[in-house]
Amino acid sequence: MYYINQLDYEHIPYRHNLDNGGAPPDKSNAAAAGCGPCCLCMMAENLTFCHMELADCIMLSEKCGANRKPGTDIKVLGPVVASMCGLEFETTDDMDVLIRHLRSGGMAVANSGGDREGYTGLFTHGGHYIAVLSADEKDACILDPSYKEGKYEEEGRRGRAEVHSPFVYCSLDTLRKDCENRSPAYYLFKRKR
Repeated sequence: MYYINQLDYEHIPYRHNLDNGGAPPDKSNAAAAGCGPCCLCMMAENLTFCHMELADCIMLSEKCGANRKPGTDIKVLGPVVASMCGLEFETTDDMDVLIRHLRSGGMAVANSGGDREGYTGLFTHGGHYIAVLSADEKDACILDPSYKEGKYEEEGRRGRAEVHSPFVYCSLDTLRKDCENRSPAYYLFKRKR
């Protein structure tokens, strides 16, 4: 399974949030804002063996304008990567659609929204993309591009995820709650038939 951790790429610059004057220097790199491109690189490689270097995916994001807002707009970059790698692309907010998609051989990028009143985000306190590999009747298997030791042991997160690095497992209900304040919640990728 191909896995990229964005925290290893502080040396790769990523200009984003351009519509608002750009991100501050300490947030203008792949380690701080590259979760979307990391997920797309993992998605492409794991579904098709279409290898894309993270720096190239970030350049593609900048070229197609997916970097205009904070981070990466997967609604813009996702279809570009899908077209390059022979993948189908669609979006949904429906967990049942996501589960059917995963069970039919697809993968997804989930749009985790983070903390809000009465809820502590499992994957992020702000906003974050994660790659969803599979799901059974109760749990999802995730590749988190910002995984670090102790991340899921924080107050409010402890006991909600099980880590077998690089895989993170959480309940489908937790995944749904983590993404319910974002739309689209899930970006679906599948090999073209």
